[in-house]
Amino acid sequence: MDPPVGRIPTLFGAGDGPSEGLKVLIEAYRDASPENMRRLVEIMVYDKARFAIPEPCKARSDAALARPEHLRNYVDGLPQGAPLPKWVKPELLPVIQVPTLLIHGRNDRVVSYETSLFLLANIPNSRLVVLNHCGHWAMIEHADEFDRLVTDFVADN
Repeated sequence: MDPPVGRIPTLFGAGDGPSEGLKVLIEAYRDASPENMRRLVEIMVYDKARFAIPEPCKARSDAALARPEHLRNYVDGLPQGAPLPKWVKPELLPVIQVPTLLIHGRNDRVVSYETSLFLLANIPNSRLVVLNHCGHWAMIEHADEFDRLVTDFVADN
């Protein structure tokens, strides 16, 4: 789901640094205030009016602030490549033998959908569903469709 593969060149992705979404995510982990959590939710979804509302953003802030060690571990790990210090080796993708479902939000501001196109082109038995009007949180913004896609995929494979 909206998978970061590593630093592959993209036409629509961030140039030479973190994406817009990752920058907001990092700032929210550095300062998990309700305002930064609102900015995080806004960057993760396409439909801000529906999802970036005060109560869930405050709850997200409260939950994050209740686990300062988690926030600190993430921020401290950034120089080592957090959140994913080990990236997929693209040359290993053609070796994947299991059926693979890729789901990506077309309006994702965290990971460019080109990443999923790259995976689709390189994993032999893969299929990709790109959801329009959808950000990074496909499982939240399009919960019913996401659940149906995953359930059908698992049942058929």
